Amino acid sequence: MAVTAQGASDEQLDDIYEQAIAAREERRRRRDEPPLIRIWENKTVGMVLRGVVAAEYAGFFEIEVNETAPAQLVLPFDHHLAKFCWERRKREKQNVVLTIDAAAERWGGLMSNCTLTQDEDLARTVTVDFVHDYEMFKHLPCWANPLSPPALQIPNSWSLFANAIWGLKVTLFANLLRLNGSLWQLPDDPLDPESWVATLDYKRWQMVVKPSLLTTDTSPLRYIHSEFENFHDVAKPILEDCGLMVTCRRWLIGDPQPWPGAGLKRNGQIVVDIVDKSGWYGQTSTFGKIGSGLVRTGLEIADNLVDETRIILDKPRRAPQYSVSGFLGVAPEQPWVVYRTNGKASTVNSVSASYKPASVAQVTVGGKSAPGVNELISANIKLIFNIMGSFILQPALGSVVESIIRPWFEDRLLAWMSIKSPLRSKKLGWAHFPENVVHHSGQAYTLSALLAMRKEFRDTNEQWAFEVNIGDGAPYLIGAPGFGHWTIGDRIGCEEPGADDGYVQVLQCRKLRLEWDADTPKEWTATLGVPPLRDPVEWAVDQINTVTSSFKKHGWL
Repeated sequence: MAVTAQGASDEQLDDIYEQAIAAREERRRRRDEPPLIRIWENKTVGMVLRGVVAAEYAGFFEIEVNETAPAQLVLPFDHHLAKFCWERRKREKQNVVLTIDAAAERWGGLMSNCTLTQDEDLARTVTVDFVHDYEMFKHLPCWANPLSPPALQIPNSWSLFANAIWGLKVTLFANLLRLNGSLWQLPDDPLDPESWVATLDYKRWQMVVKPSLLTTDTSPLRYIHSEFENFHDVAKPILEDCGLMVTCRRWLIGDPQPWPGAGLKRNGQIVVDIVDKSGWYGQTSTFGKIGSGLVRTGLEIADNLVDETRIILDKPRRAPQYSVSGFLGVAPEQPWVVYRTNGKASTVNSVSASYKPASVAQVTVGGKSAPGVNELISANIKLIFNIMGSFILQPALGSVVESIIRPWFEDRLLAWMSIKSPLRSKKLGWAHFPENVVHHSGQAYTLSALLAMRKEFRDTNEQWAFEVNIGDGAPYLIGAPGFGHWTIGDRIGCEEPGADDGYVQVLQCRKLRLEWDADTPKEWTATLGVPPLRDPVEWAVDQINTVTSSFKKHGWL
């Protein structure tokens, strides 16, 4: 038996090699599997499988970060599932549920439209449109007090200060409890005995929240506030601020339990979780080069409170996930997936890249004088002319004169403020758009004016976006963590098309689309871009205003 310098025998090396080859073949097999498309029949509680779609003309589905996304199936009319979707009068329940399993991702949603078309040869086609289960959150209001009846809403707003993930989950759970288990809420079918039992058992609810511990939640602290707004409107600003993403996956019999002891046993329950896809406000990679690798940077605000820049970190920390054997995925603080677009080394089928340069280098805001300016001028005019009027027996002369000349001095002094961005001016060069003015932005030299200025600089900043059509497994597998190297919400790199130095932009995958038809195998299209980041100063002021307003409504201020 031969032994290598590291102490491993030839037999052990052969075993390792065979295991690696077997793992590669297994991944290739799973990658080549067609999507599993199932249509489900709605029941009072749960769902029943109506059939597996295997003869569609075409189809697609999309997944989008914190937003509703569509799916579509085009079926021949003589397909039994096409008739099931179209013949609404023969169904027990109106809603039809679709699930699509691909790359360990599961798309689930409700039918939103069904269209039958007939051509001149009397050939009929049924096109069925679906909307993602995320749409549920746009129709789920967060009550001021979910535990009390609608006629007694005390206090008059929902308020919670906690870590973002835990707080949003508690908010969602409280309102699901209101809908399903409240003593004040009738079940969907009051004459069905099973529906009364369902209100007391979360295992019968349509939607459940995956539990998590407050003590292990490392997401930022946030103030969650609602006055009957839907959960999407309440949660989305917080999700975008913190780089979080809502996931909703329909549990089906045969799936592992979503958490230990969950005990789910009915098809179709939507398991909601909130995962951390952050990295922008901490350390992450935003650019790099093919030759030298991706650069780790951190966000920094300049002294003028307007310019933002990312500084290169000298000692970046290594993501602990990459030390786990067999880990497949992307850690947000250390992205590593890069698609090449140039030359023979290109790993994309097609790419569309757009770049919008920054426009102006200077912004002016205001319109009203800084606090106290108008009042100081008015007081001095009144004082001077009142004293002068006292000599001619007109002690109120100051008020008369002040009212006459007010249009000449009001909002004339310190009414505008202007800042030029040195960093942007240097980048744009000599030829650039000179200036933007933000009208009706309030008093100059105030915090609101500063926020208006920062918003205008941010809205006119440069923007990058990529849309890439890629092959699965070429070279990276697309799919859920554990199955694929990256998926929706992850930060991945894309080589700038035409860049001879191999420059790479690292952007977040905001949307994934899988499309196929009878003649074309499945193709992935990823939309990469910078998430709608919110200004940190604006966010801080908005949080203060929200908390203050809420406290006033509660009578605490």
